[in-house]
Amino acid sequence: IMLAASIAAALAALSVARPAVIGSEASRQALAHIHHTSSPHRRAALHAGLSLLSASLCFPPLAARAATITGDVGRKCTTASTPSATTVTCQGYGLAGGRVRSCAADEACLSTSAISNPSKFAPPWSPISAQEAADAARAWRSVAAAVAEEPGLRIVEQDDGGRYLRATGPSAVPTDGTDDVEFVLRDDGGVRLLYRSATRQSVFLYPLQQPVSNQQSHIDRLASIRRRLGWEEAGLPVDGPDLGRAMGDRYSVPTVTRWFGLELGGMRVPDEED
Repeated sequence: IMLAASIAAALAALSVARPAVIGSEASRQALAHIHHTSSPHRRAALHAGLSLLSASLCFPPLAARAATITGDVGRKCTTASTPSATTVTCQGYGLAGGRVRSCAADEACLSTSAISNPSKFAPPWSPISAQEAADAARAWRSVAAAVAEEPGLRIVEQDDGGRYLRATGPSAVPTDGTDDVEFVLRDDGGVRLLYRSATRQSVFLYPLQQPVSNQQSHIDRLASIRRRLGWEEAGLPVDGPDLGRAMGDRYSVPTVTRWFGLELGGMRVPDEED
C-alpha cells in the first residue's frame, strides 16, 4: 500500500505541475523525487513499480517513440504526449544532393524521392507546352505562379537561381498542424519538376502504433497544383526491357529484373481465333 501510495503521490505531484504531460520526462522527474526522499530498499522497489505503471499506461520511452517517425537521425524531431495520444513533430524539409528528401515510414508524405516506398512515391511532372519544355526559366515561373495561387499555401522560401521553393499550409491531421510543400526544377536531360509534400506532425492515438492517416490531403493538394500548372506526370515504358532501363536512368532504382534475375512481362492476350 505504501509503495502504491508513494508512486501515486509522485505522479500526482507531476501531473499538477504539468497536467498534460505524463510521459518519459515526467517519469524521470518522479524517479528523481523518489531518489531524494526514500531509503535504498524503498528506492529500488519504487523504481520498479513506477516502470511497470508507465508501461501499463502505454507510455513507451521518448527515444523509442521518436525513432519510429524520424527516418534518419539527422531530422529535427520533438515528441509531446498526453494520456490519449503522442504527437511527433519533425522538420524534414530541405534538399539533399540537389533533390527533395524521401519520406519516413510513419510520415504522411508524398515525394518523388520515395522510390523505396511505393505508397509514398509520386512521379515527377513535366511540361506539355513546347515553350516551357524548351525554356527552364519560363517553366519555373509557371511553377511559382501555380503554387502561389493554391488556396491555403504561402511561399516561405524561394530561390529562383536554384529553382527551389517551399510553401507551408495547414494540415488536415492534426487541424492545427503544418504541411511543407517543396518543389525543385531540374533541366538536365529535360525539364522535370521534383516535389515533396509532408505533414510535420504525426499523431499516434493510444493504443494504436500507427499514426492517424493523412495521405489523401497531400494527394488532393498536389493534384490541384498540377491541374493549374497544366503539366503531366512523367511517364515510363509500361513493359519490357525499356522499363528497367528507364527506372535506372531516371530514378536510380533497382528493378525487379535486377533483384531476382527475372523480367516482368505484361499480360499476353491470345490471338483471336477464326
